Amino acid sequence: MKSFDTVLQRANRAGLYNEYFGGERWSVIRMYPLRDYMIRLAVAGASLQSPQRVHEGMHDIWRTNATTFASSLLGRTMLRLLSNDPVRLTEQALAARRQTYQYGHWEIVRHGPRAIEMVYREEYLWIESAVAGGAVGAFEACGIKANLETKLLSRFDGSTSITW
Repeated sequence: MKSFDTVLQRANRAGLYNEYFGGERWSVIRMYPLRDYMIRLAVAGASLQSPQRVHEGMHDIWRTNATTFASSLLGRTMLRLLSNDPVRLTEQALAARRQTYQYGHWEIVRHGPRAIEMVYREEYLWIESAVAGGAVGAFEACGIKANLETKLLSRFDGSTSITW
């Protein structure tokens, strides 16, 4: 995947990832099996940090993807339209998830002017480190330092509280 390649090349850590997936080209408009994406994300995370720190690597990759998208023409336009408002930005991310995934349910609960909670129900694919990295990167794109805390209620249900 181009976004993984870019992050790994900048960090000069592409060796392991290229060993498995070098030369692959994915179209940005085609849908792929989620399984294939998740395997590549895990290998990219292990390449970026180390196999022992794979979750830190996945966090960094999704964080970088969010900030890279925000600096693109489309990302800058969206941020301008959303007025750099982190709640509106999170609502947009939630809408994008609804268009992409056919399972589970996420919803935003507001707890104050600078606090929201993303509640997950029946979330069968959950990698906290990647989701947290994406959220941190999205808030950074708005110039905001966010604090996150995730609580899992069961194997498939939980929430992430975000304050800023």
